[in-house]
Amino acid sequence: MKVAIAGGGISGLACAWYLQQAGIEAVVFDPAPGGPIGTLTVEGCLLETGPESWLAAKPWAETLIKELGMGDQLIGSNDAKRRTYVLRHGRFETLPEGLQMVVPTKVLPIVKTELFSWNTKLRMGLEVLRSPKLMPDRSVAAFVADHFGQEAVDYLAEPLLAGVYGGSPDDLSAASVLPKFVEYEQRYGSVVVGTLRDRRPPAPPSANGAKPGIFKALRYGLGSLIDALRARVTIIPARVESVAPGETADDLWRVYAGGEWYPFDRLVLACGANNAAPLMAPVEERTADLLGAIPYTGSAIWTLGYRREDVPHALDAFGFLVPRPERGAIMACTWLNTKWEGRVPDDKVVLRCFSTNPDTTQEAVELDLGRLMNITRQPLFALRHRWPDSMPQYIVGHTARVAELEARVARIPGLFIAGNAFRGIGIPDCVKSAKTAAEAIARTQTP
Repeated sequence: MKVAIAGGGISGLACAWYLQQAGIEAVVFDPAPGGPIGTLTVEGCLLETGPESWLAAKPWAETLIKELGMGDQLIGSNDAKRRTYVLRHGRFETLPEGLQMVVPTKVLPIVKTELFSWNTKLRMGLEVLRSPKLMPDRSVAAFVADHFGQEAVDYLAEPLLAGVYGGSPDDLSAASVLPKFVEYEQRYGSVVVGTLRDRRPPAPPSANGAKPGIFKALRYGLGSLIDALRARVTIIPARVESVAPGETADDLWRVYAGGEWYPFDRLVLACGANNAAPLMAPVEERTADLLGAIPYTGSAIWTLGYRREDVPHALDAFGFLVPRPERGAIMACTWLNTKWEGRVPDDKVVLRCFSTNPDTTQEAVELDLGRLMNITRQPLFALRHRWPDSMPQYIVGHTARVAELEARVARIPGLFIAGNAFRGIGIPDCVKSAKTAAEAIARTQTP
């Protein structure tokens, strides 16, 4: 069996590796494998071009890394200094301790915080009295406002989710983005009660007694994961321009890339739903429509390096979030010196600024840093990594659309899908999606 994989991001590369482990030949088509994931070193600072980490609670990326023999390179975030600020009325307020995404689980931090008004705090307290309710899919904004009020949408849900999905809670689907909390609403009424009942024990400390980091990364950057996968799989450096059903039972698919047609037994679309839709349009119109119904937004990551003495603000947190009512160019900023040990020399500061506008300028970013962190000096370096149409949006109705899409794909012989557009957007979710596709392909082998 020979498998074509359209798209060489983490999903496509991981899928090829898992197929190879199953003894199945796979070829990845991509002119620039790795997608947004990449690592570079500037002025002694280790920098990421795209995502910088993943949530440690999701195991699939870590499992893959260990299978690749890179387990000794896993590192955790510096959680002894973990804190996140949220801008409110032009001041940094600490995100209260005990929050599980948008759900408060500790009383005292909520009572003491100045991030929320007393009306919102009272509403959060009374939320535990709600009765179970079965609701149709609705937006994250509607879900959070129903439970905790509009202020919780503006100063909690919106800034938290904008950094992950690059979208608006007014559009994102609660069932797809917050499925666990929707389940709690149905079972208990109160998402606070559900979260407390389902609370897992904390992970044990490491051998040196340190608490494990909530975020995981690789010592030499996430680009080292891409390098390891690229070295182990077969890649044709060309974009898939067209696909067509094969002409025989032995060759179910033909792939056109780099000016040439290639025959394959199976095809995996791991190139993003937005890129897969036009490929499928001549093959199966409804499948193409469902892929095309998943909208995308873009982003820009500006990474600025400064002399330590040129940054007057205390770097006493992982960084800050800027809610929509207070937002300029930057919607989130990570202070690398604090979040990761050993990535930035002591005499420098690196600020990683995230914007949902791919065309955000350096001037606009520096203006925001001046306003928010009192930085008036020019940076030593400033790098922009622009990723247009890179972030799939799980808008209202997403779960139903994906269920129909997966059902239709299952009826098309030899076709499979993988990637972050369907059931999870982070690196672990991509790896899980890749492994699921590879296992499904392996099951189709004839003995």
